[in-house]
Amino acid sequence: MTAQGGNPLVGATVTVVGTSLRGVTSQTGEYRIAGVPVGSYDVSASILGYAPVTQRMSIASGQTATANFTLTASALEIGGLVVTATGREQRQREIGSSVGVVNTSEVQLAPVTSASQLLQGRVAGAVVLQSSGTTGSGARVRIRGNNSMSLSNAPLIIIDGVRVESAETGAGSALGFGVGGQTPSRLNDINPEDIESMEVLKGPAAAALYGTAAANGVIQITTKRGRAGRTEFRAWSEYGRLDQTTEFPVNTYALGNTVTATNPNRGVDRCDIVRLAIGSKPTGTQVGCTGITQTYTFSPLTNSATSPFQDGNRNNTGASVSGGSEAATYYLSGDYEKENGVLPQNHLNRIRVQANTTGRVGSKLNIGSNIAYLTNRLQIPQSDNASFGIFPMGLYGSALPSFVESQQGYQSDPQFAYDWLTYQRYSRITGSLRGDYRPLSWLSMNGNVGLDRYAREDLNRVPRVSAYGPAFGGVYTNGWIQNYGHDIYDLTSNGSATGTFNVGQDLVSTTSVGTQYIRENFHRIYAFGATLTPGIETSLAGASTDFSAGEDNTLNATVSAYLQQQFAWRDRVFLNAAVRGDQNTSFGNNIGWIWYPSFSGSWVISEEPFFPHVNALSNLRLRAAYGQAGLRPGASDAIQAYGAQVATFSGADQPAIIFNLIGNPDLKPERSTEYELGFESGFVDNRVGLELTYFNKKSINALVSKPLPLSLGSAGSRFENLGRVDNRGV
Repeated sequence: MTAQGGNPLVGATVTVVGTSLRGVTSQTGEYRIAGVPVGSYDVSASILGYAPVTQRMSIASGQTATANFTLTASALEIGGLVVTATGREQRQREIGSSVGVVNTSEVQLAPVTSASQLLQGRVAGAVVLQSSGTTGSGARVRIRGNNSMSLSNAPLIIIDGVRVESAETGAGSALGFGVGGQTPSRLNDINPEDIESMEVLKGPAAAALYGTAAANGVIQITTKRGRAGRTEFRAWSEYGRLDQTTEFPVNTYALGNTVTATNPNRGVDRCDIVRLAIGSKPTGTQVGCTGITQTYTFSPLTNSATSPFQDGNRNNTGASVSGGSEAATYYLSGDYEKENGVLPQNHLNRIRVQANTTGRVGSKLNIGSNIAYLTNRLQIPQSDNASFGIFPMGLYGSALPSFVESQQGYQSDPQFAYDWLTYQRYSRITGSLRGDYRPLSWLSMNGNVGLDRYAREDLNRVPRVSAYGPAFGGVYTNGWIQNYGHDIYDLTSNGSATGTFNVGQDLVSTTSVGTQYIRENFHRIYAFGATLTPGIETSLAGASTDFSAGEDNTLNATVSAYLQQQFAWRDRVFLNAAVRGDQNTSFGNNIGWIWYPSFSGSWVISEEPFFPHVNALSNLRLRAAYGQAGLRPGASDAIQAYGAQVATFSGADQPAIIFNLIGNPDLKPERSTEYELGFESGFVDNRVGLELTYFNKKSINALVSKPLPLSLGSAGSRFENLGRVDNRGV
């Protein structure tokens, strides 16, 4: 298989339409499909960025048939493949919903330093919101807006078929305590050099088969795999500089002639904007200004003598090796990343390793494995919106000369912000095993099991600060230390079977059934201590007062089953219907299985004989989709729990119980229903593409925290399904 210029196309997929048989091209553009039964078939070749091509082939008994393809570049993305929730790949032309695909080979020359940047501006409807410019901070991804008032609005992230932990808020978020919005992102743990493609399912219409986790959309990441052929070595190294470019307002201190109602000759005093507005007619004890006599300006954040900023730098060095044969392929990579931010307390050190293998056992079984390991060390400064951060200290400072001399113009001594240590140590391993078995030409079965597990320590420490002034309102003037230890893992297991049948010459039926089990475990221990002993200030062992400790354990499990049916007519009209059922441990006791239906249609109308062939219009596809998906409540939101209490009754202490958790036995997941209509067109031999989609999404049963009356025996609130959120757009 070659491109129009004669160069081989690597990684293209060749499919025998109407069967489960397919092959992938090697580094030389060659492919091989074994076990094709005798008969006539349409053979389709496709790869992202090129227009698909279909040939009619006849297979005779004991014969080998050859089909060569030449593909032309296309701006219209209907020839690529999308991995579905069933584990099988579908061509984009078969899918009735809008799916955004990012092919990393097309952005190799772009200045991309993180996985979230791969999405920036490349997928319509996906917005990447950078939380901060701090080294190590991440970004929030939103797809078609927000869908929930109380739960996370982050999309579900799947890497090589495995759900990965990506919480932005709550106990499982990427940092155990606040640092003014500078939260890291677990999406950026992935090395962008290891990513083959990213697929964005933009809402329930596309992601219904992912069930009670997909209302916010799904980001599917496929990492690179080796290709049959010669061994390929790659190495990269980059170096960059980080500069502080933000413009900060200048602090101003003005003096003027001031008066009060009782003292018209008060004299020179501070003359702020409120006093100027009052003017020479103050009321009561208010102070007014009749005019400014002198103005002082100073910015401690930009003055060269007091500015906290430095020149930052980053470097990333890595290498990969890939290759293999028809029987087995491999991909190995590793990289080291180091970045120093523009603040002296901001550093990142990260090591990542990726190892992917595939193997063929006979002509019917393919197996594969993926494993990724990461270790991360991050120091984040007290900055941005942090109450004791260097930015608020500078912005709330004073330009009065005596204040500039005593505290460099800051609100309080900036050394306190410099000495406050916020540190994270983090290790993560993500791995999966998969198998694809094709016992018959019309039947394929696949299974996948994977684990995402990480251990993390978050350290928050203030040394003895009596020299700098009280912290936290003067409560802990001799330092304190806070430590969080996390152990989090997500287990994913999937199994499905797909049967493909030819119903006559023009109609192909594809039926898939499957099941899934998801288990999410969260374990955290934390401790706090104050009044640090000199010389033992780096450990909780050095604390002597205000000890506190705690432990959190949560478990959530989901069992699912699904059914999908597709009909394809002449490989240009596609109708899909599916349903998924979920049972989740976070549902209320009175709630059973939750079902999510979906329907979609796709029509490549430009391939119809009646379609007028206009030179300017090369391709046109019409599509429509409808689907439902959900978001589960928190792991303990529906649980009713009690605690021991001593109560006084008839003048004596008596054992009693109280509500620790009110619970809600009728608590259901939030349910989002979406429909979308759209088209994709290609112009001038598909050199120019246009895609337009209208979507309308309604989320019901939204969780709202409802205050409860004291007559229930406990003050507080509980989540109930009371809200609704609407989203629509183009």
